[in-house]
Amino acid sequence: MEEKTTSTIKIKPRFYVDKECNWFQDGKPITHKRIYIYNYQNLIKDNDLFYVSEGNSKAYVYFEDKPFIVKRVNYIEDKIIILLNDFTEEELDMESLYFSKNIPYCMVKDKRFEAKFSRAALFQLSEK
Repeated sequence: MEEKTTSTIKIKPRFYVDKECNWFQDGKPITHKRIYIYNYQNLIKDNDLFYVSEGNSKAYVYFEDKPFIVKRVNYIEDKIIILLNDFTEEELDMESLYFSKNIPYCMVKDKRFEAKFSRAALFQLSEK
């Protein structure tokens, strides 16, 4: 797991999140849905560092790729609605859509975080 350096302080993340957005705490997988959702509800980005706010403390998170994955794309009238891996839905901000190494990404959560499109979501996006 990568350690981030901020000024002279080294921070060892308590959480590791792989490229498929599977969470691990102290090396063990987080499988409980409520804990998974809690972590996302309390996720903060501060400059290039991510942490889960736990009252007065911060549990730092290392993401192998992006914090969110677009799991599904739905079309409702003239809107494109994306379902994220934290079980929330929001309208796709088309202006934030970009490609890197042939993989689509977009901004989510009021443009606070990036999300990577799953292969299934990419196919759904390209259907229209």
